[in-house]
Amino acid sequence: MKMFWHLLEIFGDNKSFRQGRKSMEFRQMSYFLSIVDHRSVSAAAARLGIAQPSLSDVLGKLERELDVQLMVRTPRGTRLTEAGAALARHSRDILHNVDIAVQEVRNLGGTNAGGAVSIGLPPSMALLLSVPLAETVRNDFPAVRLRIIESMSGYVLDWLTSGHVDIACLYDPPDSDQLVVKPLLNEELYLVTAPDHWPSAEVVDGVAVEGCSFSDVCKLPLVLPSRPHGLREIIERHARSAGTATNVVMEVDSLAQILKLVDRASAYTILSHAACFDAVHDGRVILVPIEKPALKRTAYLARRGDRPASSASLQVESVIGTILEEAINRFNLRAQLAATR
Repeated sequence: MKMFWHLLEIFGDNKSFRQGRKSMEFRQMSYFLSIVDHRSVSAAAARLGIAQPSLSDVLGKLERELDVQLMVRTPRGTRLTEAGAALARHSRDILHNVDIAVQEVRNLGGTNAGGAVSIGLPPSMALLLSVPLAETVRNDFPAVRLRIIESMSGYVLDWLTSGHVDIACLYDPPDSDQLVVKPLLNEELYLVTAPDHWPSAEVVDGVAVEGCSFSDVCKLPLVLPSRPHGLREIIERHARSAGTATNVVMEVDSLAQILKLVDRASAYTILSHAACFDAVHDGRVILVPIEKPALKRTAYLARRGDRPASSASLQVESVIGTILEEAINRFNLRAQLAATR
């Protein structure tokens, strides 16, 4: 609480705060976070619609008030110092909690729940969720401002723990008291190959009838995402358990580019059906079941446990299971909803 009031003294005068004028209490805090997110004063100024010198003055005032350097300016933009990273973390928490407080009061007053909600999705989940989730939220919860951010699961986890997103879909989340997770989707992982890379296979609905042992899969030239992304960690953990090693010849942190390399018969990869259902449907790749052992993974919905969930974010969470169920049925995916929804 002492930190809270100290920040208020810096970001806006206490008199205006007591008088309830919202325009000044947290504006500078938001400006600072905009610079952090854009990694550039000029880019943040353009996004906020203010003059760059004015935004630079805001940053300079903060540094003088705190008597510490918050950012290092480089030709490529800005980089946070340790003090700046701490201020960004506390600022996100404060603004998030203020949004929740305002929303809770509005809900108690009988208005529809609304507000900003950001969700981080790894590419395979984005294929299934992004468009239908955006459309569902717009139609069912018009007061909710949804922001969807897509990247490899390792980055999505960083965004969640840093407060950059409110909720996230994760594979292989860490065992941490800081996160509240619930299972969403159970998937089997397959060897994914170009058809002419597996010429003798009998294929039914894009899946080879005869499988391949995991030890044989590990010998093939594989293109996989780099560590510490969730898919790679799952595969490497299975390899260690089997007493073998993967033959990773290329590391690519882009699902689209991984599939392009496989389609061109430049390498093999390991993915779920959901991650490549379009390419399977079009006949550009085929799935080969992995045996001895079979590889499985679970997608989880996660949020930080030290921050209360807003009504708007709970509304978004409430429709994700239904959207996934519809996707499984529509695309005949080889996946199952988790037992708990």
